Amino acid sequence: MGAEAKLPKERVEALARKYGRLVELRSRRDGGGVPAARDELRALAAEFPGSLRELDTLGDAELRRRAGACAAALSGGAPEPWMAWIDRFHKLMRRALAARASGGGGGDDFERAVLSPPDGRMLPLVLAEVSREFDRPADQVAATLFPSRRARRE
Repeated sequence: MGAEAKLPKERVEALARKYGRLVELRSRRDGGGVPAARDELRALAAEFPGSLRELDTLGDAELRRRAGACAAALSGGAPEPWMAWIDRFHKLMRRALAARASGGGGGDDFERAVLSPPDGRMLPLVLAEVSREFDRPADQVAATLFPSRRARRE
């Protein structure tokens, strides 16, 4: 895929919608508003697997920054590299979850690997695949998409 892969406008629109939703959910949660309904969270996670991790681990400021970056890209600005990475992450995570749900039955190396990932965790496997596809260091991709709480405070 390469580090310079273009992200189609409809994918940026989807990310903008996702981050707008995450900002709203985070604001409600942090502000003591009505908690998100289980069906609401399930629908978001089905469309964007891993987005609930973002909701839980990214602060309000970062969610708003990502929403703003998506809006800027839709207004003619250049998409930031992480946008293509998170879009690919969501697609790969959907594949991984589907492979697990079906029990495998062949598939490619990636789908076979998610059936028994190292330490039983799919996240590192999916992040490693994203880093391979975009020719970026795995720690850079992981730190960009899902920064640790410690890194966000620094």
